[in-house]
Amino acid sequence: MDIFVVLLAITTAIRGLGAGLIYDVAWISLPLRKKIGVVPYAKFARANFDRGFKTYGPVSIIGLLLTIILTVFVFVRDFQPIIFWTIIITMVATILAFIGTTRALPAVMNIRKSSDDETTLIKTFDHFAFWHSFSTFWQLISFLSLIVTLSFV
Repeated sequence: MDIFVVLLAITTAIRGLGAGLIYDVAWISLPLRKKIGVVPYAKFARANFDRGFKTYGPVSIIGLLLTIILTVFVFVRDFQPIIFWTIIITMVATILAFIGTTRALPAVMNIRKSSDDETTLIKTFDHFAFWHSFSTFWQLISFLSLIVTLSFV
C-alpha cells in the first residue's frame, strides 16, 4: 500500500478525533454554561482543564504535523488535482483553526485562574465561545476535506 494513503488514513482518523473533541466542547459542553449558570460551569471547566489539555493538545499537534506531511507530499509527488487541492484546503483550514485556538486559549487560561465573578466569567466565556466556534468550524472543514481526499485515492 502507498505510504501516502496510509498517512492520509491515519491523518483522517486523528483529525476526525480532534474534530469530534472540539465539536463536543463547542456545541455540547459550552452551551451548558447558560443552562446551569456561568459559575458552576467555570468550576466544571477548571476541573476538566488538565484532563482536556492532556487530550486536546497532543491530538491537535499530531494532527497538525500529519497534515503538514501530507501537504509536503502533494507538492513533491504528482497527484490528481482534486487530491492536491483538497489537501491544500485541509492545510489552510488547519491554519485557520489554529488561529482560532490561539485566540481562544488565553480565555481558557484566564478562567483557570479567575475568581467566580459572574460578569468577568460571562465576558471571558463569550470570548472563548466565539473563537472556539471559529476554530471548530475550520477543524470540521479540514476533516471533511480529508474525507473527500480519501474518496479519491
